[in-house]
Amino acid sequence: MTHVGENIKRIRTAKNMTISDVANEHVSRGMISLIENGKTQPSIERLQHIARQLGVNVSELVEEVPREELQRMMKRALELWGQSGQRPAVEAEQLLRPIVGKNITGYEAARMHEIYARILYYLYLFAVDLYKEIAENDWTLFIEKAMERYRALQMDWRVVRCYIFLAEIEFDRADYYAAVDLFDRGIKELNVMDSIETKSMHIQLLFAKAFTFEALGQHEQAHEMVDQAIDFARAHMVLENYYQLLNMKVWLHYDRLEMEKAREYAEESYLFAKLLKEETLLFEYRLTQVSREEFFEKNYEKALRDAEQLIQDIEASGKYPKDYKGEFVVLAKNMLARVLTRVERYEEALSLFEQNRINLPERVQLSPIDTALRVISSSYEAICRYRLGDLTQAEKLARSTVDRLHGMPHTSLYHFAREVLEEVTSK
Repeated sequence: MTHVGENIKRIRTAKNMTISDVANEHVSRGMISLIENGKTQPSIERLQHIARQLGVNVSELVEEVPREELQRMMKRALELWGQSGQRPAVEAEQLLRPIVGKNITGYEAARMHEIYARILYYLYLFAVDLYKEIAENDWTLFIEKAMERYRALQMDWRVVRCYIFLAEIEFDRADYYAAVDLFDRGIKELNVMDSIETKSMHIQLLFAKAFTFEALGQHEQAHEMVDQAIDFARAHMVLENYYQLLNMKVWLHYDRLEMEKAREYAEESYLFAKLLKEETLLFEYRLTQVSREEFFEKNYEKALRDAEQLIQDIEASGKYPKDYKGEFVVLAKNMLARVLTRVERYEEALSLFEQNRINLPERVQLSPIDTALRVISSSYEAICRYRLGDLTQAEKLARSTVDRLHGMPHTSLYHFAREVLEEVTSK
C-alpha cells in the first residue's frame, strides 16, 4: 500500500516539515524515508508516532484518497445532485463511482456512499437503461456502507436518515409492513437523544410511521403516532416539523369527516404560522385552507374569494425570488381552477389548468397526501373537458389519475378520482 508513504510525504510537505521534523526516538529518519518511498510498510505503532508528529489522525495516513480530495469531490457531487434533471445525476454518479469502490473512511466517505445510493435509486426510477449499465448498482450495498461509517463516527441521526431512505423505497413499492419495520429499526437506533438532530429525526420517524399506518388503513395507530410526535415536539421544543404535524392531524380528521376536530387543528396550525410571522408558511396555510374549503367544507364561494385574494397577495409580495414566487402562483391558480370547476365555470377553469400545470419534483420526496393533492388536479380537469364535450381527453385524464393514486393510501381523494372516472365513462 504505497499510498501510506505518499500520504505521509504529502502531509509533511504541505506542513513545511522535513523528515527530521517527523523523526523521533521511535521512528528514524531512514525509516521514514523508506516508508515515504514505498520500500517498507510501517507498523501501526510507527504510524501512530508519525501521525502525532504530523498532528493528524492515523486514518488520514492510511486513506487511499486524501481527505482534501474527498471534500472537494463531495462538494461537487452535492452541487450536481442538487440540480434537476438526469444529466447532473449521471455526472454525479460517474464522479463518485471510482471513489466508493475504494477503502475510504471518515465523514466524507459515509456521506459519499449515502449520496451514491440515492443517485442509484434515482437512476433506477428515471433512467433505468443507464442504471442497468452500472455494474455495481445495488443501492442497499452502498447505503449499508454509509450506515457502517456513520455508526463508527457515532452519528446516529445520519444512520436514521439512511433507514428513512430505505423505508421510503418500501413505501413506494407499497410494502408498508417492511417500511414500518425499517422505521422501528431507526427509532431503536436513536439510543441517546441529546442533540437537536437526533430529536428532529425521532419526530420525523414518528411522522413517517404515521403515514405508513394510514396507508395500511390503521387510522387509530396513525393518530397515535402523530400525537406522540406532537407531544415530543412540544416537550423538547423542536418545532422544525410542528406545522406539518398539525396539518397531518387536520387531514386525518377531515378524511374521516370529523369536521370539528379537523377545524380545531386547522386553527392551531394557523396560529402557529401566524406566531412565526413567516410569510411563506402563511401562504402555504392559506393555500391548504382553500383546498379544505373546496373539498371538505363544500364552501365554494368562500374558497373562490380566498383563492383570488391569495393569488393577488402572492403576486404583490416582493420578498421572494421570481422562480419561487412563480411556483406558488401556479399552485394557487391551479387551486382556483378546481374551485371554478365546482361552480361550473368550466371554460375559465380549463384555461387555468392548461396554463398552470403542476409538476411533481423528482428529487424531493413528497408525502403521499401532498402527492395526491397535486395529482388530483387532473380529475378536476377531466370534469371540465367532459362538461365541454371532450370525452376522449376527459376519460384519459380521469383514468390516469386513478392509476397514479391506486398504489397510494385510498383516501377521500382517491375515492373522488374514482367517482370522476365513473362519471366521464358513463356514456
